Amino acid sequence: MSLEVQITIIGGGVIGCAVAYELSRDSGKDIVVVEKNRQIKGENQSSRNSGVIHAGIYYPKKVEPLKAKLCMEGNEMLYRFCAEHNIPNKKTGKLLVATDLLEEEYLEDVYKTAVENQVPGIEMIDGNKVTQYEPNVKAVSALYVPSSGIIESTSLVDKLYRLAESYGAMFLVGNEVFKIEPEGKGFKVKIRSGTEVEIFKTRIIINAAGLYSDDIARMVNPESPYRMDPVKGESAKFYKTKREDIFMNGLNVYPVPFGYLPPDGERLRVPFGEFQKQFNQGKVNRSAGVHLSPTFEKRGKEYIIGDTVTMGPAYSKPKDREDYSQVREEDYYLDMVRSFFPGLKLEDISLHQAGIRARLKNYYDFVIERDPEYPNLINLVGIDSPGLTASLAIARYVSELLRR
Repeated sequence: MSLEVQITIIGGGVIGCAVAYELSRDSGKDIVVVEKNRQIKGENQSSRNSGVIHAGIYYPKKVEPLKAKLCMEGNEMLYRFCAEHNIPNKKTGKLLVATDLLEEEYLEDVYKTAVENQVPGIEMIDGNKVTQYEPNVKAVSALYVPSSGIIESTSLVDKLYRLAESYGAMFLVGNEVFKIEPEGKGFKVKIRSGTEVEIFKTRIIINAAGLYSDDIARMVNPESPYRMDPVKGESAKFYKTKREDIFMNGLNVYPVPFGYLPPDGERLRVPFGEFQKQFNQGKVNRSAGVHLSPTFEKRGKEYIIGDTVTMGPAYSKPKDREDYSQVREEDYYLDMVRSFFPGLKLEDISLHQAGIRARLKNYYDFVIERDPEYPNLINLVGIDSPGLTASLAIARYVSELLRR
């Protein structure tokens, strides 16, 4: 490896790989990606999620302008990329369901945000129309969102990695960045793999380190204000072919977003105005809730929508950023979905997996910006949901930021 490179990307998840793909298509750029895991396979957020392609209905422009913009752009870009590169995906549509008058207050708020963000094709429907889409889902009303879908996320990460590598990006896997020293207009980067240490210089650093992006930001600039407040999201699953009353046609089915009390995720069931007040005061967090999502299954060489339906995320506070233990039990998931999916029984449910979201403390939007002290450091911090959906749009945004 050269002792000096133009651009170093720290992190080889879906965001790091998407940025590497976007930038490496300009053949004049010398790019290195440093990834601490020994394989590029989208660990943590990139693979430990439900694989939902979001439509942009949750992100008010006043509070989360980047999420609103990049989710909308990324949704379209992702479907197009999948079609071009044969990535397993399906535009399944989504039902956001309300089961009583209280929940309809929350549903109306989401509808207003979806309209503001110009999410295409959305429709408010009644309970009868809900059962036409999903006969075993019960609701008094719902928001139908046709541009939502699912993707096989590890295939996406792998394709971005392979394309970036084919365009000349170099991936240093199994290497951890442990020190960065500003030097002139660039940086001296120290990485290690086991006991081996390597040092190189780089003009630009793009910090796409996910859960550890706040640490990387402070490694360069100790005054960086961002602090991670990671959230563990656990999931369970069931097999829809087990009985007729739990069969699903393949849509994403979500409850209305709700407030939950930290640290253990107890649901706050109050009128929407009271939730909004407590949310603005920082007393509660907001969750999309435990939802039902179809999954892909590989049969032979083909991916198809399989029999497994995932349920999640069930939030809790992790012990640390590598805590993938599951503390929620099957009855929790049953309690969370029984109001809109009443046919499910406790014995149908089995535990699935856990992931950690790179959520920032007291900050809800993506952070994608140059460090004020060291402008050749571009930080991508707090890239939680809808980061997977927005990944290609985020990469384009970074590319544009580099040209300013």
